[in-house]
Amino acid sequence: MTQDMQPDTTPVQDEPPAAPPVPPAMDDTTTPTAPATTSRSNETKAKKEAHAARHDIEVIVAWVVLLAMVVVNALAQCGVLVHLAPGDSRATVFSWFAPDRYVQLIWIPIYALLAIWLIRIGNGRRKAKRLGRTPFTLMGLLFIVTAGVEIGWIFAWHNQNYPSAISLVLIQTALVWALWFLTRRNKHHSLWDWAPFSLWGSWLLVECVTDIARAATYYVSKDGAIPTTAQSITTIVVIVLLLALACFARYRFGDWIFGLVTLWAVVGVAIRLMDVSKITAVLGIALATAAAVFMYIPWARISPRLTSMGSPATKDYQGGPTHEGPRQ
Repeated sequence: MTQDMQPDTTPVQDEPPAAPPVPPAMDDTTTPTAPATTSRSNETKAKKEAHAARHDIEVIVAWVVLLAMVVVNALAQCGVLVHLAPGDSRATVFSWFAPDRYVQLIWIPIYALLAIWLIRIGNGRRKAKRLGRTPFTLMGLLFIVTAGVEIGWIFAWHNQNYPSAISLVLIQTALVWALWFLTRRNKHHSLWDWAPFSLWGSWLLVECVTDIARAATYYVSKDGAIPTTAQSITTIVVIVLLLALACFARYRFGDWIFGLVTLWAVVGVAIRLMDVSKITAVLGIALATAAAVFMYIPWARISPRLTSMGSPATKDYQGGPTHEGPRQ
């Protein structure tokens, strides 16, 4: 065979194996991806746990002061906190503007609604910024301070310390209405957000008038008995002012709870005065009836000409709570 026809018997040598890829060098600015993600996740979880712990502190303190209010008020209503000497003239003061004893039962729905409000906070339905590094929000701190002021007011009032009692009840009333305003400022508020403070604040306003009337009666009566006519006229004027304020709240802010509390108090005053001055009592009931008709009858449905009276407040009363805050 020729040289070109001979088979190639030269052995084929395998190439050396390829070297494994060299991992990139890690300098000071390179960090592993997975550990960094884990670190961020742990940090976020720690922040959430710290936020929840601070939230729990606020809720616990709020529940403690609410229970303290309930206990102190219950003891006061039972007469345990009253410490007046038998001959003290403050124990015999008879003020005309003072609701009958049964009207004090309104404290039960007040505390019940406040408990519901605290439960909603505990369930985390409200997100608000903390005040600095404290565990309290503005709403929570206002509620706690208001509860503390109420406890002081109850002690002062049931010991007939009129200057302290009137000062404390005025402060407490202002704080409660501040809470009412803050809850309604959010356009997505619901009935359960503002109703507790409307009920509470409305009754405290009645308590303000009652405390001032009793103190005025006590101090003025030192110079002699107050004429019956003066007592009757003063009582009717106070009733008219309260009912007018309730009507204003009904049609200006859609707060129909204010009117219910005022009617409850006025009827209680009239029943108490039935054996003292039937004219005053009957006139008070007549005024309360007229105010109830004005506030709660759907006038817009009766006549289209009265559409202006069918404000958002009317819709709020008939169709559920409005989601609009108070108009500026």
